[in-house]
Amino acid sequence: MKRLLLISVLLSNLQLLAGTITTNVTALSSFGNVYPFHSSTVLRYTVFGTSLSANLVITADSTFEVSTSYLHGYGKSVTLTPVSGFVDTVSIFVRFSPSFTGSFSGNIVNASVGSTTRNVSVSGTCIAWAIPTSPSNYYATATGRGATLKTNLYNKILGHTAQGYTPGVWNAFSTTDKQLNGKVWDIYSARLDTTSPYEYTLSTDQCGTYAVEGDCYNREHTFPQSWFASGSPMQSDLFHVFASDGKVNGERSNYPFGNVTSVSYTSSYGGKRGTGTTNSGYSGIVFEPIDEYKGDIARAQLYMATRYENLISGWQSNGNANDVLAGNSFPAYDSWYIDLLISWHNLDPVSDKEIKRNNAIFALQANRNPYIDSPHFVQRIWGGSIPNEPTVSASNLSIANHSNTSLTLSWKTGNGSRRIVLVKAGSAVSSFPLDTLMYEANRNLTLAPQIGTGNYVVYNGSGSSVTLTNLNPNTTYHYAIIEYNGWYTTTNYQSSGFLTSSATSLPVSFKSFAVEAIGEQNILLKWETANELNNASFTIQRSTDAITWVDLGKVKGAGTSYQLKRYQWMDDISQQTSSMFIYRLKQTDFDGTFTYSEMRSIQREGNQNPITIKVLANPFTENLQLNIKGMSEQGSYSLFSLTGSLYENNFIQPSPNQSNTVIIDTRLYPPGLYILQLQLEGKQYNYRVVKQ
Repeated sequence: MKRLLLISVLLSNLQLLAGTITTNVTALSSFGNVYPFHSSTVLRYTVFGTSLSANLVITADSTFEVSTSYLHGYGKSVTLTPVSGFVDTVSIFVRFSPSFTGSFSGNIVNASVGSTTRNVSVSGTCIAWAIPTSPSNYYATATGRGATLKTNLYNKILGHTAQGYTPGVWNAFSTTDKQLNGKVWDIYSARLDTTSPYEYTLSTDQCGTYAVEGDCYNREHTFPQSWFASGSPMQSDLFHVFASDGKVNGERSNYPFGNVTSVSYTSSYGGKRGTGTTNSGYSGIVFEPIDEYKGDIARAQLYMATRYENLISGWQSNGNANDVLAGNSFPAYDSWYIDLLISWHNLDPVSDKEIKRNNAIFALQANRNPYIDSPHFVQRIWGGSIPNEPTVSASNLSIANHSNTSLTLSWKTGNGSRRIVLVKAGSAVSSFPLDTLMYEANRNLTLAPQIGTGNYVVYNGSGSSVTLTNLNPNTTYHYAIIEYNGWYTTTNYQSSGFLTSSATSLPVSFKSFAVEAIGEQNILLKWETANELNNASFTIQRSTDAITWVDLGKVKGAGTSYQLKRYQWMDDISQQTSSMFIYRLKQTDFDGTFTYSEMRSIQREGNQNPITIKVLANPFTENLQLNIKGMSEQGSYSLFSLTGSLYENNFIQPSPNQSNTVIIDTRLYPPGLYILQLQLEGKQYNYRVVKQ
């Protein structure tokens, strides 16, 4: 009894010493539908830690990314270093950057050794490109340049289905101007980088009268009604009518948009009214929104010049429309205003929010804003400069092995809106992308297009990782990750300082890696390599949750070898209290670069022989294969999607030698992340597995 009491006291003291991690939420709103190789609207949560004895590590699951900066620096993990055990409240920005279609969910894991892990659940769906392609390509007739292209676009988007002003526009906002959290997306006051000054509930908070900011939201005509004499269908055309705070809408009035240097009014969110000295000679009063929405507004104004090409020349004398209108159908606007709109279009690229809004309006009006779908149309029609070159490169390149022919590259994003990844075998990347050219990509090296000879384009998107397949295990590879802004004919690639790797490869071709129990107190790790290239060492790592890893020791590598090599390590677990152990090998080259092997797990079963489970390939393509040792009675497996749908379940019969190979045919199942659940000897085992 005294011994039990002593153990209880020790455990209580350990609990008191353990650190605490706190998040303000346990789940984020769904990121909704996102196109492949695009990134979602950013969501955020806050985290802080107390009495921490180790770094606080925030790790993103699957196709999600995290950063401590709203604008850039997204990657698979963020590390926060405690000061005297404390991590002050930090905003963690999260986004969804999928590479292939399907539904995804998972957790943002907030962990520190010795503290209880806190998870924030996330979800999103990757959908195929939504621009109609049948019965004919929506933009098939969008040919030519200048006035010709603008007229061709006009002929495509005219004759839309008007919704009517009241209640049509109010009702439309429920799908067109709704944030991911369900609140109104206020074009002047909704914040993503921090807490908004106020938020509105759809329908409930709409109004026509107001006194101060935060009273209500109404309908902002970014192209003022007075400029088209409140005519139809312009009055209800959703591509230029946005939800906005009533007071800020009133302060903007019917002034043109512009850059303000002498401020007479500032909204809670930073919108400004006043005069400017950088508006190409225009000296009148203008209104300037924050940078977050300048591109949205610019593309709305250019849409109006295109959709109403047949009418806009007659609007110049309406109200103060002469401040911006040129009195013709092309270029439609005065030169100062065109310069402004192009600069704002370049400053604030098309966002996930705009893409979702474009699709929602298309569902209602049956037309689209072409400058959202194809931003390069702006320069093809009105000319002007292309977007600025990125100034912050990608960083923190890491490489993780999956098999002898597959690996995952991960990085921290720079400040470009997108990035391109090149791979070359045998020598450094030698050909680079050219400005104003767009390049297709494929992560399968045998199918990837090339720039020059042997420089394979394996990724082109806005995310921070790519899994490469069909690599040669005996080949050295080099990588380059190049940030860029723009799209198609307006691309501007980072020309210097971009991220490149030194010679890297699949440095070790693993032939096998297994773990087995030796008695009740030891776990034996055994692995074989078919070949090694510049291999300095293997670091043996152990975990109980696949999040926090402990280095157990090192085994010297063979350097460069093309012969079968065998290694082993004995882990003494006599002082460990866990019943589940997970192992991996950290392989390090002579130059310090490193990769990880696949993980192996083993369950300690007291005085019984433990069951060992080995997923033979993860990620996998067609068949999911398992090897299970130590079964003495019938078990079962189930394969679930992350949304809980059951795809497969069956029994597993024990074999005479207690070694079972289980093959699960998944050829008819979509790519994505699955949960494999095993019921063996009265225990449940869960694994995350990925079908490519």
